[in-house]
Amino acid sequence: MEQPSLILTINLEDFFTKKVKNLPCQKTTKAYIISIFSKYQTTKNDLSKKSITLEYLQAKLEYSFERFQNIGDWLFFSKAIFPESLNNASEEYYDSVAQMSYFKCYKIIKQWVLFEELSDRYTDLTKHLRDEIQASLL
Repeated sequence: MEQPSLILTINLEDFFTKKVKNLPCQKTTKAYIISIFSKYQTTKNDLSKKSITLEYLQAKLEYSFERFQNIGDWLFFSKAIFPESLNNASEEYYDSVAQMSYFKCYKIIKQWVLFEELSDRYTDLTKHLRDEIQASLL
């Protein structure tokens, strides 16, 4: 029974690798984006039932790289795959929270420039990736 699950995981990773291939960003950022989709194959980091505003406030209070990262990643994942699930606030609000979260990650760990790129190019990258995914489903 476990082998089909492994096959599905490999196929999902291959699927997202192909979709990310043409994103206009650095190779390290592409690799990180692929890891986002692997991260949400389970519900461990799922924020769908939580308030993004309260999660962001908690991340600010703790100055927590992990919390900022999870917020940015969750919003990136959701906007690229299930944008209709982000319906408790405006699209601009979610984009701003994601960008601020990634920028905080960059400020906390300056060596990872990919977080600055994710912050600066969040809207373009999620739109491009969403278009790639939708095109493959047609």
